[in-house]
Amino acid sequence: MGAFDTLPPVTGAAVVTSITMYPADVIRAQCMSNPGLGPVSAARNFIATHGLKGFVQQGLAAEVTRASFSRMIKFWLQPQVHQKLFGRPVGQGNAGTKGFAGALATIPEVITISPLENMKLAEQLDKEKRFNGMGSVAKHLMKTRGVVGGLYCGFIGMQMRQCLWTAGFFMSLDIFKSIVKPVVSSSLGQDILGGFGAGAFGVALNCWTDVVRSVIQKDAIASTFDPKAVAPSSVQHFNPVHFFGKTAELYASKGIGGLYAGVGVKMVHLGGSGAILAVLVPRFKTIWGC
Repeated sequence: MGAFDTLPPVTGAAVVTSITMYPADVIRAQCMSNPGLGPVSAARNFIATHGLKGFVQQGLAAEVTRASFSRMIKFWLQPQVHQKLFGRPVGQGNAGTKGFAGALATIPEVITISPLENMKLAEQLDKEKRFNGMGSVAKHLMKTRGVVGGLYCGFIGMQMRQCLWTAGFFMSLDIFKSIVKPVVSSSLGQDILGGFGAGAFGVALNCWTDVVRSVIQKDAIASTFDPKAVAPSSVQHFNPVHFFGKTAELYASKGIGGLYAGVGVKMVHLGGSGAILAVLVPRFKTIWGC
């Protein structure tokens, strides 16, 4: 069986997960780009600005596209990377090999999704309703900051975020399944609880990177509307020194709680995503004949 044979079922699982978890992503984005804002207040503010229809309008297309590509690429590539690196199927790997293969699989993932991430975030944070869909966001960002500076702002933070969550998920999934196995007899239940636990564990590792990159991207997008703002060098978005400098600033002003702003809703979002993917990916593969 070729590597591309598993692509359709993995893609199907990724799309279902992305659509299901979108409302949680909206609230997560509000909390993380505004450290100190609680999920209830975030939901109220969002509804006050956009109404309930905002949950299916503000960044939905960008986020479903982004999240689908994101999950599809890493869940499809991780077994391929594992086989190439370690010379054995991922099922024969250990926590370390599975996690490392997952981390490497995020490199092409982040290159692909970064423009969509910025478009989605710009729409979700658009209180002034300046944008009208993905096209208007992309046009504005490229006009004011260029292709790299506009569509790839916050890249290093997104790369770190994806590496940490994906490594944490794949290295801990079987561990969490084994923990619940003595008390949950069904394989479905084990996949749900194990997937949620692995997804939440990934959040424990990567939440601070998501907060920092959200703040960086929020500020970068806001500055595009300030005619007096000087566009930063595009290199800045790939510079870990700048990222860690912003991390230190946020820690100094908000403490560890600021770096883990929105961790609860993020665990719901990515724990839920992990549970759905742990259930759907193997079952869709079986249905597809993989």
